[in-house]
Amino acid sequence: MTDKTARSKPKRKSLVLMERDIWALVQLYLHRTISSSQLARLCFPDISYETARKRLRRLQQAGFTGSSSSGRMEGRGRPELIYFLTTQGAKSLEQHRGISWETIPTGPPHTYHKEHFLRLVDVRLAMLDAEQRGLIQNLEFTTGREFWRELSGDLTSVDEQADATIAFSYPHMEPIKVLLEIDTGNFRQTRHWEPKIKAFLKTGFPIWVVTGSAPRIVTLRKWTQPLLDEVGVGPGKCVFSVYQEIVDRGIFGAGWQRTDGSYTDLRPKTPEGQRIPPG
Repeated sequence: MTDKTARSKPKRKSLVLMERDIWALVQLYLHRTISSSQLARLCFPDISYETARKRLRRLQQAGFTGSSSSGRMEGRGRPELIYFLTTQGAKSLEQHRGISWETIPTGPPHTYHKEHFLRLVDVRLAMLDAEQRGLIQNLEFTTGREFWRELSGDLTSVDEQADATIAFSYPHMEPIKVLLEIDTGNFRQTRHWEPKIKAFLKTGFPIWVVTGSAPRIVTLRKWTQPLLDEVGVGPGKCVFSVYQEIVDRGIFGAGWQRTDGSYTDLRPKTPEGQRIPPG
């Protein structure tokens, strides 16, 4: 009985972690969960997707990560996997990066949060694409939890944390920072949205909100405009775009609405009102 049980239990394969493996674990820590194609683009951009998938599978077989279905489909009709850290992966980050493993979320994310996390990574990849195309420079993408700890010396209420802060510069211009919020569609005006936006406005940074649909933007604009009026800032302080449009057209190809309903593509202008070309 004991021998049979021992034989049936899968044996973990040993793996010596390379620097890019550790980098993949760091990304899982920052984003909580990432799909296989997203992780390949973030951490293994110089090798084929199939080769990257094999390396990700090795990390899982060695016990550093776990996986489940993302609910999305990839090429060849196969379901795409999402990866997350295990306790072993968290302890490895403590060893290699000095992050207390007990503070690192492990295991699969709640089904309710899964798509939210994946959309955040997609926005980051869209920013990386913009950098590669020369539209922006010096990109730094920090998830909200780390940013608010740095800003306040401690964690604020979860409801008042942005999903990320994005630092970058347009060519030949001064660096800027923006706060990114991925709208879940379930925020309530007085309970969630107003405290969140008020906290964001205190930082002085512009706010980008990514939503699931254009009708949702109409609602959020109505909630947000009075908050901007209270602190005396213009309608461009908080802008809104639809997630699928960003995926299809890129950060600076998508249309972004100000709270007054006017549109921008986020690219800067010269004093004469001309769009500044990339590069």
